Amino acid sequence: MTLTPFLVATASYLLMLVAYFLRKRRAFHMLVMGATIAFDVSMPFFLVTHRNWWHRLIEQNDILSFLVWMHFGLLITMYALELAQVITARQILKDVPTARATHHSQGRALLVVRGLVILTGGFLAEPA
Repeated sequence: MTLTPFLVATASYLLMLVAYFLRKRRAFHMLVMGATIAFDVSMPFFLVTHRNWWHRLIEQNDILSFLVWMHFGLLITMYALELAQVITARQILKDVPTARATHHSQGRALLVVRGLVILTGGFLAEPA
């Protein structure tokens, strides 16, 4: 099924929402957020190896589509936010006083951006 990566990404987003609201359970929160970041980093490798991206982007001229470029820009933003989240999480573990507020605001931004990445990815998915 072609939409399987979209469904898995949606399920991981729902799990991420649960971990966001259960941040007091630090071990669960860190485990789920770390797994979500690992999933996000591995997804492009999966898509390149399992999808005919050359045909879709080059031969069908989808590379010129605004939606493709919007998705790409959101991906870069998501990866930057995830890196910032890891940095501030390490600062929280070192008891830096301002890190907690920064981490929380970055987390809200990451929830919005990751939701948009999944939404645009769903629009770009080819139906079976």
